[in-house]
Amino acid sequence: MKGISAESRYMMKLDKQTFRDLYLKARFDAIRQERRIRNRIHEVIRKYNSGLDRKGMRSISNRIFSESRKYGHDPLLLTALIVTESSFNQKAKSHKGALGLMQIRPATGSALATEAQMAWKGNFTLFNPDTNIALGAMYLDKLQKRFQDLDLALEAYNHGPSRLSRYLRQGKNPKSIPARSSGCMAS
Repeated sequence: MKGISAESRYMMKLDKQTFRDLYLKARFDAIRQERRIRNRIHEVIRKYNSGLDRKGMRSISNRIFSESRKYGHDPLLLTALIVTESSFNQKAKSHKGALGLMQIRPATGSALATEAQMAWKGNFTLFNPDTNIALGAMYLDKLQKRFQDLDLALEAYNHGPSRLSRYLRQGKNPKSIPARSSGCMAS
C-alpha cells in the first residue's frame, strides 16, 4: 500500500472494522426478528385446536416462514390466510372440495404440484401440511403476479381467479362478490 499515509491506512482498517461490526449487528437483528416472527406464528397455531404436537406446530411455523421468504410474502399474511381458510385444521375439507390448511382444490393442487415438480399422490397429498403450504404460497404468488395487486390476489384465492376475472370484466367491484364461506369440516 505504497503512497497511502498511515492515517489513511488506519481509516481504511477502521472502516473495515466498522463495516464488519455493522454487518454482524444487522445479521444478529435479522435473526432475532426472524425468531420473533416464527414464535408469533407458533403462538397463533397454539390458539387453534389443530391436534398438532409441539414439533408439528414448529414444523408448520418453519414451513410458513420459509415459503413466505421464498415468494416475498409476509409470513403473518400466510398465517392469517391459513387461519381464514382452515383454522389450522390440516384435515379441513370444504363443501367445494378444497383440502388442507390452505384449502386448495385437488385440480389446482395437481396442476401446481406438476409445475413445481412436486410429487402428487392424489388428493390426500393436500393433507400434508408441508406440501399444502408450499402449494398455497406458490398459488398466492401466481395470483399476485396475474392480478398485480395483493388485495385482488386474495380475492382470487378466495373466489377463484376465473370468477374474479369475470367480475372485473363486467366492471364490478370485487368487494361486491358474495362472500364464499370456507365451510370447512374435519374429515
